[in-house]
Amino acid sequence: MSKESLIISELLAANHDFTSGNLLADRLGISRVAVWAHMEKLREQGFEFEAVRSKGYRIARYPETLNQSLIQAILPSHAQELRVIAHEEIGSTNSEAERLLANDATDPILVLSRSQTQGRGRFGREWHSAKNGNLYASFAFRPHVPPARLSTFTLWMGVNICACLNNYFRVQSNVKWPNDIHIDGKKVAGILTEARMDSDHTRELILGVGLNINSSTGDWPTELQSIATSIRQITGVKADLNHFTAILAGRVYQAYKQFIADSYRSAMKEMWSDHDLLINRKISLLHGKSRISGIARGIDLHGALVLEREDGSKVQIRAGEVTIEK
Repeated sequence: MSKESLIISELLAANHDFTSGNLLADRLGISRVAVWAHMEKLREQGFEFEAVRSKGYRIARYPETLNQSLIQAILPSHAQELRVIAHEEIGSTNSEAERLLANDATDPILVLSRSQTQGRGRFGREWHSAKNGNLYASFAFRPHVPPARLSTFTLWMGVNICACLNNYFRVQSNVKWPNDIHIDGKKVAGILTEARMDSDHTRELILGVGLNINSSTGDWPTELQSIATSIRQITGVKADLNHFTAILAGRVYQAYKQFIADSYRSAMKEMWSDHDLLINRKISLLHGKSRISGIARGIDLHGALVLEREDGSKVQIRAGEVTIEK
Protein backbone atom coordinates (compact mmCIF):
# COMPACT_ATOMS: atom_id res chain seq x y z
CA MET A 1 0.00 0.00 0.00
CA SER A 2 0.98 3.62 -0.48
CA LYS A 3 1.42 5.79 2.60
CA GLU A 4 -1.89 7.51 1.77
CA SER A 5 -3.70 4.16 1.66
CA LEU A 6 -2.10 3.12 4.96
CA ILE A 7 -3.26 6.33 6.62
CA ILE A 8 -6.81 5.75 5.38
CA SER A 9 -6.68 2.14 6.56
CA GLU A 10 -5.58 3.21 10.05
CA LEU A 11 -8.27 5.88 10.29
CA LEU A 12 -10.94 3.46 9.12
CA ALA A 13 -9.79 0.86 11.64
CA ALA A 14 -10.51 3.37 14.43
CA ASN A 15 -14.23 3.09 13.57
CA HIS A 16 -15.00 6.84 13.76
CA ASP A 17 -12.82 7.44 16.82
CA PHE A 18 -9.83 9.74 16.58
CA THR A 19 -6.37 8.40 15.73
CA SER A 20 -3.37 10.29 17.06
CA GLY A 21 -0.72 11.65 14.74
CA ASN A 22 1.93 9.91 16.85
CA LEU A 23 0.23 6.56 16.36
CA LEU A 24 0.00 7.13 12.60
CA ALA A 25 3.69 8.06 12.50
CA ASP A 26 4.67 4.94 14.48
CA ARG A 27 2.51 2.61 12.37
CA LEU A 28 3.85 4.01 9.11
CA GLY A 29 7.46 4.40 10.30
CA ILE A 30 7.60 8.07 9.33
CA SER A 31 7.69 11.43 11.10
CA ARG A 32 4.67 13.50 12.19
CA VAL A 33 5.61 16.06 9.55
CA ALA A 34 5.55 13.32 6.88
CA VAL A 35 2.12 12.17 8.13
CA TRP A 36 0.85 15.73 7.75
CA ALA A 37 2.29 15.95 4.21
CA HIS A 38 0.56 12.73 3.15
CA MET A 39 -2.72 13.94 4.65
CA GLU A 40 -2.37 17.14 2.64
CA LYS A 41 -2.13 14.99 -0.50
CA LEU A 42 -5.32 13.22 0.55
CA ARG A 43 -7.06 16.56 1.07
CA GLU A 44 -6.13 17.49 -2.48
CA GLN A 45 -7.87 14.28 -3.60
CA GLY A 46 -11.14 15.23 -1.92
CA PHE A 47 -10.78 13.90 1.62
CA GLU A 48 -11.62 16.10 4.59
CA PHE A 49 -10.32 15.39 8.09
CA GLU A 50 -11.46 16.48 11.51
CA ALA A 51 -8.44 17.33 13.67
CA VAL A 52 -8.65 17.82 17.45
CA ARG A 53 -5.66 18.66 19.65
CA SER A 54 -4.60 15.78 21.91
CA LYS A 55 -7.00 13.43 20.09
CA GLY A 56 -5.78 13.28 16.52
CA TYR A 57 -7.62 12.83 13.25
CA ARG A 58 -10.68 11.18 11.79
CA ILE A 59 -12.20 11.20 8.33
CA ALA A 60 -14.98 13.77 7.91
CA ARG A 61 -15.59 13.43 4.17
CA TYR A 62 -14.68 10.98 1.41
CA PRO A 63 -14.12 11.79 -2.28
CA GLU A 64 -17.05 10.95 -4.53
CA THR A 65 -14.98 10.18 -7.63
CA LEU A 66 -12.78 7.12 -8.05
CA ASN A 67 -9.90 7.34 -5.61
CA GLN A 68 -6.92 5.02 -5.82
CA SER A 69 -5.83 5.40 -2.19
CA LEU A 70 -9.29 4.74 -0.79
CA ILE A 71 -10.02 1.72 -2.98
CA GLN A 72 -6.63 0.18 -2.14
CA ALA A 73 -7.29 0.70 1.57
CA ILE A 74 -10.74 -0.91 1.59
CA LEU A 75 -10.11 -3.90 -0.67
CA PRO A 76 -11.29 -7.14 0.97
CA SER A 77 -8.49 -9.01 2.74
CA HIS A 78 -8.35 -11.78 0.12
CA ALA A 79 -7.76 -9.20 -2.63
CA GLN A 80 -5.02 -7.14 -0.99
CA GLU A 81 -2.57 -8.42 -3.63
CA LEU A 82 -4.32 -6.31 -6.27
CA ARG A 83 -2.35 -3.20 -7.13
CA VAL A 84 -4.82 -0.39 -7.83
CA ILE A 85 -3.91 2.31 -10.36
CA ALA A 86 -6.44 5.07 -11.06
CA HIS A 87 -6.32 7.70 -13.79
CA GLU A 88 -8.28 10.88 -14.39
CA GLU A 89 -8.48 10.14 -18.12
CA ILE A 90 -6.91 7.48 -20.30
CA GLY A 91 -7.26 6.12 -23.80
CA SER A 92 -8.29 2.62 -22.72
CA THR A 93 -7.90 0.82 -19.41
CA ASN A 94 -7.38 -2.45 -21.31
CA SER A 95 -4.59 -0.91 -23.35
CA GLU A 96 -2.93 0.49 -20.22
CA ALA A 97 -3.19 -2.89 -18.48
CA GLU A 98 -1.62 -4.51 -21.54
CA ARG A 99 1.19 -1.95 -21.51
CA LEU A 100 1.91 -2.57 -17.82
CA LEU A 101 2.16 -6.33 -18.31
CA ALA A 102 4.36 -5.88 -21.38
CA ASN A 103 6.71 -3.77 -19.24
CA ASP A 104 7.02 -6.53 -16.62
CA ALA A 105 4.79 -4.91 -13.98
CA THR A 106 3.93 -7.30 -11.16
CA ASP A 107 0.42 -8.71 -11.41
CA PRO A 108 -2.40 -8.74 -10.39
CA ILE A 109 -3.24 -5.16 -11.36
CA LEU A 110 -6.49 -3.19 -11.41
CA VAL A 111 -6.44 -0.20 -13.78
CA LEU A 112 -9.23 2.34 -13.31
CA SER A 113 -10.10 5.60 -15.02
CA ARG A 114 -12.73 8.26 -14.53
CA SER A 115 -13.07 8.49 -18.31
CA GLN A 116 -11.69 6.91 -21.48
CA THR A 117 -11.08 8.55 -24.84
CA GLN A 118 -10.70 5.25 -26.72
CA GLY A 119 -12.85 2.81 -24.75
CA ARG A 120 -13.73 -0.24 -26.78
CA GLY A 121 -16.05 -3.21 -26.75
CA ARG A 122 -16.41 -6.35 -28.87
CA PHE A 123 -15.61 -6.26 -32.57
CA GLY A 124 -13.62 -3.04 -32.06
CA ARG A 125 -16.71 -0.97 -31.29
CA GLU A 126 -16.46 2.19 -29.24
CA TRP A 127 -17.50 2.02 -25.58
CA HIS A 128 -18.87 5.43 -24.59
CA SER A 129 -16.75 6.40 -21.58
CA ALA A 130 -17.60 9.91 -20.42
CA LYS A 131 -16.66 11.24 -17.00
CA ASN A 132 -20.08 10.66 -15.44
CA GLY A 133 -19.56 8.48 -12.39
CA ASN A 134 -19.38 5.16 -14.23
CA LEU A 135 -16.79 2.44 -13.73
CA TYR A 136 -14.13 1.74 -16.35
CA ALA A 137 -11.85 -0.99 -15.08
CA SER A 138 -9.36 -3.57 -16.33
CA PHE A 139 -7.89 -6.46 -14.36
CA ALA A 140 -4.50 -7.72 -15.54
CA PHE A 141 -3.18 -11.23 -14.81
CA ARG A 142 -0.51 -13.70 -15.87
CA PRO A 143 -2.48 -16.94 -15.52
CA HIS A 144 -0.24 -19.52 -17.30
CA VAL A 145 -3.15 -21.83 -18.12
CA PRO A 146 -3.78 -23.66 -21.43
CA PRO A 147 -5.56 -21.40 -23.95
CA ALA A 148 -8.41 -23.92 -24.25
CA ARG A 149 -9.31 -23.20 -20.63
CA LEU A 150 -10.24 -19.62 -21.49
CA SER A 151 -13.43 -20.52 -23.35
CA THR A 152 -15.52 -20.10 -20.20
CA PHE A 153 -13.55 -17.26 -18.56
CA THR A 154 -15.72 -14.35 -19.72
CA LEU A 155 -18.92 -16.23 -18.87
CA TRP A 156 -17.66 -17.10 -15.38
CA MET A 157 -16.70 -13.49 -14.75
CA GLY A 158 -20.04 -12.33 -16.11
CA VAL A 159 -22.12 -14.34 -13.66
CA ASN A 160 -19.90 -13.20 -10.78
CA ILE A 161 -20.31 -9.56 -11.76
CA CYS A 162 -24.07 -10.11 -11.95
CA ALA A 163 -24.10 -11.69 -8.50
CA CYS A 164 -22.10 -8.77 -7.13
CA LEU A 165 -24.45 -6.20 -8.66
CA ASN A 166 -27.51 -8.05 -7.42
CA ASN A 167 -26.22 -8.44 -3.87
CA TYR A 168 -24.87 -4.92 -3.53
CA PHE A 169 -27.62 -2.91 -5.21
CA ARG A 170 -30.57 -5.28 -4.76
CA VAL A 171 -31.26 -5.41 -8.49
CA GLN A 172 -31.81 -8.30 -10.91
CA SER A 173 -29.13 -8.36 -13.58
CA ASN A 174 -28.52 -11.13 -16.10
CA VAL A 175 -25.85 -12.11 -18.61
CA LYS A 176 -26.66 -11.84 -22.29
CA TRP A 177 -24.28 -14.36 -23.85
CA PRO A 178 -21.44 -13.89 -24.25
CA ASN A 179 -20.38 -10.65 -22.56
CA ASP A 180 -23.19 -8.17 -21.87
CA ILE A 181 -25.03 -7.58 -18.61
CA HIS A 182 -28.64 -6.38 -18.71
CA ILE A 183 -31.21 -5.08 -16.25
CA ASP A 184 -34.87 -4.75 -17.27
CA GLY A 185 -34.00 -5.40 -20.91
CA LYS A 186 -31.33 -2.71 -21.13
CA LYS A 187 -27.56 -2.97 -21.13
CA VAL A 188 -25.84 -1.92 -17.93
CA ALA A 189 -22.37 -3.40 -18.48
CA GLY A 190 -20.04 -4.92 -21.03
CA ILE A 191 -17.05 -7.22 -20.61
CA LEU A 192 -14.04 -7.39 -22.89
CA THR A 193 -11.50 -10.19 -22.39
CA GLU A 194 -8.17 -10.00 -24.20
CA ALA A 195 -5.27 -12.43 -23.96
CA ARG A 196 -1.75 -13.02 -25.23
CA MET A 197 -1.16 -16.70 -25.78
CA ASP A 198 1.45 -19.15 -26.93
CA SER A 199 0.47 -22.54 -28.31
CA ASP A 200 0.48 -24.19 -24.90
CA HIS A 201 -0.26 -21.51 -22.31
CA THR A 202 -1.73 -18.07 -21.70
CA ARG A 203 0.88 -15.47 -20.91
CA GLU A 204 -1.32 -12.45 -20.21
CA LEU A 205 -5.03 -12.08 -19.54
CA ILE A 206 -6.95 -8.82 -19.27
CA LEU A 207 -10.56 -8.49 -18.15
CA GLY A 208 -12.10 -5.14 -19.05
CA VAL A 209 -15.37 -4.06 -17.45
CA GLY A 210 -17.45 -1.02 -18.39
CA LEU A 211 -20.26 -0.56 -15.88
CA ASN A 212 -22.90 2.17 -15.92
CA ILE A 213 -23.19 3.16 -12.27
CA ASN A 214 -24.10 6.81 -11.70
CA SER A 215 -24.81 8.10 -15.21
CA SER A 216 -28.19 9.30 -16.46
CA THR A 217 -29.90 9.02 -19.83
CA GLY A 218 -28.81 12.47 -20.89
CA ASP A 219 -25.13 11.52 -20.50
CA TRP A 220 -25.25 9.15 -23.49
CA PRO A 221 -25.44 9.65 -27.23
CA THR A 222 -28.99 9.56 -28.61
CA GLU A 223 -28.55 6.11 -30.14
CA LEU A 224 -27.77 4.60 -26.72
CA GLN A 225 -30.49 6.21 -24.66
CA SER A 226 -33.17 3.62 -25.47
CA ILE A 227 -30.96 0.55 -25.05
CA ALA A 228 -28.72 1.40 -22.07
CA THR A 229 -29.38 1.96 -18.39
CA SER A 230 -27.44 2.59 -15.20
CA ILE A 231 -27.65 1.45 -11.60
CA ARG A 232 -28.67 4.96 -10.57
CA GLN A 233 -31.53 4.99 -13.07
CA ILE A 234 -32.74 1.62 -11.75
CA THR A 235 -32.44 2.35 -8.02
CA GLY A 236 -32.87 6.11 -7.96
CA VAL A 237 -29.85 6.38 -5.66
CA LYS A 238 -26.34 7.64 -6.37
CA ALA A 239 -23.92 4.83 -5.52
CA ASP A 240 -20.72 5.01 -3.47
CA LEU A 241 -18.43 4.32 -6.41
CA ASN A 242 -15.28 3.68 -4.38
CA HIS A 243 -16.87 1.21 -1.97
CA PHE A 244 -18.59 -0.70 -4.76
CA THR A 245 -15.39 -0.83 -6.82
CA ALA A 246 -13.54 -2.39 -3.88
CA ILE A 247 -16.30 -4.96 -3.39
CA LEU A 248 -16.40 -5.78 -7.12
CA ALA A 249 -12.60 -6.08 -7.24
CA GLY A 250 -12.72 -8.56 -4.38
CA ARG A 251 -15.39 -10.62 -6.13
CA VAL A 252 -13.55 -10.63 -9.47
CA TYR A 253 -10.23 -11.58 -7.87
CA GLN A 254 -11.83 -14.41 -5.91
CA ALA A 255 -13.51 -15.67 -9.09
CA TYR A 256 -10.19 -15.46 -10.93
CA LYS A 257 -8.44 -17.59 -8.31
CA GLN A 258 -11.25 -20.16 -8.50
CA PHE A 259 -10.88 -20.19 -12.27
CA ILE A 260 -7.13 -20.75 -12.12
CA ALA A 261 -7.59 -23.54 -9.56
CA ASP A 262 -10.27 -25.08 -11.85
CA SER A 263 -12.64 -25.23 -8.89
CA TYR A 264 -15.41 -23.12 -10.41
CA ARG A 265 -17.27 -25.49 -12.74
CA SER A 266 -20.05 -26.70 -10.48
CA ALA A 267 -20.68 -23.17 -9.23
CA MET A 268 -20.73 -21.86 -12.78
CA LYS A 269 -23.37 -24.34 -13.86
CA GLU A 270 -25.66 -23.22 -11.06
CA MET A 271 -24.92 -19.51 -11.44
CA TRP A 272 -25.40 -19.58 -15.22
CA SER A 273 -28.85 -21.07 -14.72
CA ASP A 274 -29.67 -18.21 -12.34
CA HIS A 275 -28.33 -15.42 -14.57
CA ASP A 276 -28.91 -16.56 -18.16
CA LEU A 277 -30.90 -13.84 -19.93
CA LEU A 278 -31.46 -15.91 -23.08
CA ILE A 279 -32.59 -19.27 -21.70
CA ASN A 280 -35.66 -20.63 -23.55
CA ARG A 281 -36.08 -17.41 -25.52
CA LYS A 282 -36.32 -17.10 -29.28
CA ILE A 283 -33.21 -15.46 -30.63
CA SER A 284 -31.41 -14.79 -33.87
CA LEU A 285 -27.66 -14.94 -34.03
CA LEU A 286 -25.36 -13.31 -36.54
CA HIS A 287 -22.52 -15.77 -37.05
CA GLY A 288 -20.04 -14.51 -39.60
CA LYS A 289 -22.16 -13.51 -42.58
CA SER A 290 -25.00 -15.91 -41.83
CA ARG A 291 -27.92 -15.50 -39.45
CA ILE A 292 -29.30 -18.43 -37.46
CA SER A 293 -32.58 -18.44 -35.52
CA GLY A 294 -33.88 -20.71 -32.81
CA ILE A 295 -34.46 -21.17 -29.09
CA ALA A 296 -31.57 -20.60 -26.68
CA ARG A 297 -30.99 -23.69 -24.51
CA GLY A 298 -28.15 -22.54 -22.29
CA ILE A 299 -24.44 -23.23 -22.78
CA ASP A 300 -22.31 -26.37 -23.09
CA LEU A 301 -19.28 -27.31 -20.97
CA HIS A 302 -17.04 -25.13 -23.13
CA GLY A 303 -19.20 -22.01 -22.95
CA ALA A 304 -20.74 -22.33 -26.42
CA LEU A 305 -24.33 -21.18 -26.81
CA VAL A 306 -26.69 -24.09 -27.49
CA LEU A 307 -29.30 -23.17 -30.09
CA GLU A 308 -32.30 -25.37 -30.87
CA ARG A 309 -33.54 -24.92 -34.43
CA GLU A 310 -37.09 -25.35 -35.70
CA ASP A 311 -36.46 -28.96 -36.73
CA GLY A 312 -35.38 -29.84 -33.18
CA SER A 313 -31.68 -30.14 -33.98
CA LYS A 314 -29.19 -28.34 -31.77
CA VAL A 315 -26.05 -26.46 -32.71
CA GLN A 316 -23.27 -25.07 -30.52
CA ILE A 317 -22.28 -21.49 -31.33
CA ARG A 318 -18.90 -20.29 -30.08
CA ALA A 319 -19.05 -16.70 -31.35
CA GLY A 320 -21.65 -14.32 -32.68
CA GLU A 321 -23.99 -11.45 -31.94
CA VAL A 322 -27.38 -12.25 -30.42
CA THR A 323 -30.70 -10.45 -30.91
CA ILE A 324 -33.69 -11.42 -28.80
CA GLU A 325 -36.77 -11.80 -30.97
CA LYS A 326 -40.16 -10.64 -29.78
